[in-house]
Amino acid sequence: MTTTEQPVRAARYARISDDKAGDEHGVINQLADEARAADARGYVIVRTEVDNDISATNGKHRPGYEAVMAAARRGEIDAILVFQTSRFWRNRRERAEGIDILRKAGVSIIATKGPSLDMSTAYGRAMAGLLGEFDTLETDVKAERQQLANEHAAKAGKPRRATGRPFGWLENRVTADPAEKAAVEDACRALLAGGSVAGVMREWMQRGVRPHQAPFGPLRRDAWTATSVRKILRSPRNAGIAVYRAAEVGRGKWEPLVLEETYRAVVELLADPGRKTARGVTSMLGGLALCQCGNYVTGSRNGNGDPTYRCNQGSRGDRPGPHVAIPRSPVDKAIGALAVARLSKPDAADLLAPQAKIDVIALRDEAQAIRARLAALGRLFIAGQIEEQDVVSGRGEGKRRLAEIESELAEAGRESVLAPIIAAENAGAEWKRIGDDRRRAIVDALMEVTLHPVGRGTRVFDPEKVLGIRWTS
Repeated sequence: MTTTEQPVRAARYARISDDKAGDEHGVINQLADEARAADARGYVIVRTEVDNDISATNGKHRPGYEAVMAAARRGEIDAILVFQTSRFWRNRRERAEGIDILRKAGVSIIATKGPSLDMSTAYGRAMAGLLGEFDTLETDVKAERQQLANEHAAKAGKPRRATGRPFGWLENRVTADPAEKAAVEDACRALLAGGSVAGVMREWMQRGVRPHQAPFGPLRRDAWTATSVRKILRSPRNAGIAVYRAAEVGRGKWEPLVLEETYRAVVELLADPGRKTARGVTSMLGGLALCQCGNYVTGSRNGNGDPTYRCNQGSRGDRPGPHVAIPRSPVDKAIGALAVARLSKPDAADLLAPQAKIDVIALRDEAQAIRARLAALGRLFIAGQIEEQDVVSGRGEGKRRLAEIESELAEAGRESVLAPIIAAENAGAEWKRIGDDRRRAIVDALMEVTLHPVGRGTRVFDPEKVLGIRWTS
């Protein structure tokens, strides 16, 4: 016990889990109540710590709580003022560690709306544990109730409210945001036409489309990352598909951004392990065109900083003979002219392989019916109407057929890399509009390119001497 000459040194601590208004009124009210309790007891407040809008249940870092506990360890305080013990501890692990720290420090907990706990006594520590168990029970029951509500809402196709605004929709989470919807549509179209995630990032930045949340790492708050773009394009929500715990459970009651077959095709494309970034991908032909020696050329720069295509094999001297080191711009211009000329011919549509007719509506309906039957299997088993082996075999067969349907829908969503430019009113204008990633895919689909050295002393670029073209389409 402290003497009258040494007043009790108290720390005030306040916390609320969810500050929806963002004005900290909850913690301010708690601190005011604690100040009144300190005055009534004759305590001296030596420090005040706050954790606003931070849950104590999910293990998030609580700097205010950690500062109070550190002060207790150092012997700087004699008591901790809280609104309720549930504001201080909420999970068992943290509570057990905290009780032991305060026992050793001889620090008491004073709740303005609850009992005071002398942590230096066995009775006080036992009461802290008992009260804490009731706090944890309340949290666990609430979590179970929320999980059940989330599951029912997902299966009913209702949008989740607990998360921030999903990319692509307005605040009501049902109506599509016109600018973001167009961004997702164009991104899917670009990827399926041979584009890259990096190209999508550049396109979204140029259009002024920005992420809702700051990315991880030392980047600007409005910058896209490849990870954040892939996450958006892989979201089942884009196709109006409701998900619960990473499993598709039905159709959502919101406006889809793209067709399901388009979404499936994009997901399959991004998941393809063979889809790797080629060497020299920052240029149109780097990693795609060959030097006359048979080695791939890379996009690089010469000693003056001018963009070039260069055969690195020649710089190592592994193969004898002249190797390519040629300005990039005239090569790209000549290759582009050849591609546009070929795709502007009347028979260009013949280059597109005829697609098999796939009844996507029937496939979607079948998938929906299978998901409903899979959800019913558990209820039938609990009711004793089917055996466990029937549940196992039924789920296995249902998941196998769902995988087949998703693959068929992905096939229906694919389109030839040549289709957009062939369908364009002006192939030349479309070629200028698209990025190098899509140009690469078109060149790769149309021709094999071999580059030859321009020759010493040659000042005029001659496409016939430099370019070796073998048409494949």
